[in-house]
Amino acid sequence: MLCTAIVRTLEVMATKVETRAERLQLRLSATDDGLIRAAAEALHVSISEFVLQAARMSAANTLADRTHVVLDAKTWDALERRVSRKGVRNPKTAELFTRPSPLRG
Repeated sequence: MLCTAIVRTLEVMATKVETRAERLQLRLSATDDGLIRAAAEALHVSISEFVLQAARMSAANTLADRTHVVLDAKTWDALERRVSRKGVRNPKTAELFTRPSPLRG
């Protein structure tokens, strides 16, 4: 499950126009090199763009899977206010829970 704040942060990070000045070097086997080049070509993107997209997605998934999240006091208070609000009963949703599961025979 992705935390909304993390998703929004990652969306901003992914769409924010930045100058790409940082470099990342890596060593890889000839097999991995060929695989990456073929995939980048299949998507009609540069190797740099392909690797960056794959790394960004992997980083987002890794961070989204964390169960320990540190929030500052202001953010924690806002979260606490939201989860403390009384829910609103939705009769149509409640009715769905009275039906037998279509996944169980």
